[in-house]
Amino acid sequence: MMSEMSEPTTDTEITPAARMGRAILRGAAIGFPACIVGITLAVWVITDLDLGDSFATSLLPGILLGGFGGGFAGMAMTMDSAH
Repeated sequence: MMSEMSEPTTDTEITPAARMGRAILRGAAIGFPACIVGITLAVWVITDLDLGDSFATSLLPGILLGGFGGGFAGMAMTMDSAH
């Protein structure tokens, strides 16, 4: 005799909070490398540091700016415009 097993339920509805969270993570994932590379190149061109020292100098500001700016851009992409 086979016992009746309950079927797993799958919730496929995407909530606005999940949509915003995914957009924030996507924006931050794009913002981190873009800001780190951009600030590294700017520091390298402006100063007389070599590329390795320029990367070390731009690592913390690039992470902070990329996370904040990318997260903000991701949040702004999910906002509905009121016409």
